[in-house]
Amino acid sequence: MRQAVLWASQRTEVLALIKTTTDLKVRDFRWTVVHSRKSRGTEVARLEYIRDGHQCFFQFDRHQGQHYAIYVADGDGAVEEHFPGTWERQALHVAGWAARLDAQTRSARRAAPSP
Repeated sequence: MRQAVLWASQRTEVLALIKTTTDLKVRDFRWTVVHSRKSRGTEVARLEYIRDGHQCFFQFDRHQGQHYAIYVADGDGAVEEHFPGTWERQALHVAGWAARLDAQTRSARRAAPSP
């Protein structure tokens, strides 16, 4: 099985982006390696949000040798896919995903009953 995971510098960039642009805590995320949905026989990196039972993730997939984004940002579980191609454009999709996830978690906290 071929691996097309992110470089350490790219993982650092993603977590720094989340830390500096949202109220989310980087400790609430975990990196995993999963089978690609677009490139048969390839494993890719996936960042999962693991707080409060959310099923949100951002999968750094590959398609035709370029970056491909697959993610779930909202509690409804709807999967979105985009073909950004370059790392720079992939990072923009990560920023959008993180912003939506941040808004979703803030909204859920406001809606939760006080103890």
